Amino acid sequence: MSGLGSVFSTLSSAFRRTPANDNIALVRQDQLASQTRYTCDMQNGINGSANHSTTLGTDGQVHDVTDAGSNLDETPSDNGTSSAWQAGWNVGNCMQGIGILSLPYTVKEGGTAALVTMAVVLLIGNYTSKILVRCMYEEKIVYAEEDQSSRIVKHKVRKTYADIADACFTGGSKVLNIMQLIDIVAVATLYLELAGHLLVDTFPFLKISTLAWTIICALLLLPTVFFKTLTNISWLSLVAIFSLILMFSSVVWYSLDNTIRWDLSSMPGFRLDSYSLSSSIILFNFGCQFLVPSVEQSLKDKSRFDPMVNWTYLITGVLNLSYAFFAFLTFGEDTREFITYNMPLGLLQASVSLMFVIKSLLSYPLMIFLIVNTVDALGLSYIPNCFGQRDGESPSKWAYIFRILLVMFTLLLAVVVPHFTLLMGFTGSLTAPWLDFIFPCLFHLKLRKDRLSYWTIAINWGVIFVGVIGGVIGLVYSTVQLVQAIWIDLIS
Repeated sequence: MSGLGSVFSTLSSAFRRTPANDNIALVRQDQLASQTRYTCDMQNGINGSANHSTTLGTDGQVHDVTDAGSNLDETPSDNGTSSAWQAGWNVGNCMQGIGILSLPYTVKEGGTAALVTMAVVLLIGNYTSKILVRCMYEEKIVYAEEDQSSRIVKHKVRKTYADIADACFTGGSKVLNIMQLIDIVAVATLYLELAGHLLVDTFPFLKISTLAWTIICALLLLPTVFFKTLTNISWLSLVAIFSLILMFSSVVWYSLDNTIRWDLSSMPGFRLDSYSLSSSIILFNFGCQFLVPSVEQSLKDKSRFDPMVNWTYLITGVLNLSYAFFAFLTFGEDTREFITYNMPLGLLQASVSLMFVIKSLLSYPLMIFLIVNTVDALGLSYIPNCFGQRDGESPSKWAYIFRILLVMFTLLLAVVVPHFTLLMGFTGSLTAPWLDFIFPCLFHLKLRKDRLSYWTIAINWGVIFVGVIGGVIGLVYSTVQLVQAIWIDLIS
């Protein structure tokens, strides 16, 4: 299906130029050229992007090609250093968001509809991750005199999500970066907040308050926020993913050991108000589209991007659906906001909490890295660049100060912002539908409209419709519930 396969379908059709078929070859080449677009003038607000390309040679291998006319000194090299495994760890870590502990609770609130929503969100996320990366490239037909063949050459003319937005709409990068900042800052804040709460439950005998635990976590994380590349952070993501798998395994093992409690009739019916909150949490949990351009950029072998995404989403889907469903069947109507509160006190409950604390703390540096990238992309004149201008160049002292200030800011928010689940649902409804569903499809339609099949166009508009309707309904209900909770706090 067009749009659901690899990043780009490669084409290598040889046209032998003999006197008898020379004109036919030229006509075919013109026809192919008319079906593709190539731009290298770096307009539409795409400033300083390296003009990198790949091509499929006659040997069947993908070769890197860099346009000699590009000013490569202005931007870091496009040569990545991450393997597909390392990229998958970062994507999987980002997808396994802060709402994981609440997934069984979403089933309690949304019933079967919540499970279906998880599956649909994962399928759509797989699709939009791929089309977003396609939007980073342009194509042209190149005729090789030496082997008398025509081939499609893909040139990377955009390097970030913001570049893609600017190529589609004037000022698009500003809107996108602001939305990304809201989303990522909220995730980083919630990681700190949740780690503090869970550590109180895990080590109650230490008599340390939630505030003190949260501050301790922030101080422990300070050295990790200075990593310069996603390759470095991928090792933290690896440990975070393994911690998460252990947590999943513990909950599922406990659930399977208590199948006597399972009662399928306990699955709640559909109620729009409760379902809207659960769907917002699901949206907030599985979004990673703001990360995928950077992940693709970090890959040594760009052709491994699509298989990496497929396997990451498949494994994530199986783990999360089974975990949420089994845990709900075990606890039924008693399922609480965080599944750790349902686990019996003792070693198992402490282990599950500690595993998620490790996951939260090791995911936090990835969020800080993304915040720094987004702030840099805004190009604010009063904020110096947080990375070196060229490969190998050390960042300025400001870069280190800024990261420390970011940690302090998220710590402040973690301490003063109440109502964890409601805030998660509100933020998920506000930003996730746009970043994960609507924008990738709109950009795909805008940049590649001349090469999309009617079926792919229909899929894109369908995803946009789902994103708009789901986002509006979720935002309305989560806002009402958040305002009501804050009002109760004020009058009580």
